[in-house]
Amino acid sequence: MRIEIDPGLLDQLYELDKRDRKELGDLIQEVRRSFGQPHLHAGTGIRDLLPGVYECRRNLHQRLVFTAHKGYLYFHLLGNHGEVKRFLRGL
Repeated sequence: MRIEIDPGLLDQLYELDKRDRKELGDLIQEVRRSFGQPHLHAGTGIRDLLPGVYECRRNLHQRLVFTAHKGYLYFHLLGNHGEVKRFLRGL
């Protein structure tokens, strides 16, 4: 499954230090490997938000929001609970 990252999210990731970028890259790859295999979702914390819209938790305060499409996952946002809620209202 292919990964695509929103340009705004890419800008946000480039502002992080190398360790944080690696951690988020590893998380995105783990989501790619486990998506569609519910028994593996527990380890990545994948959760349905809306039909076709999901989140995975980086930590207690940060979540990655992504959508599933045929053949690829599109990562939209890294944010806290409030930022995720605002994003969902905009869909």
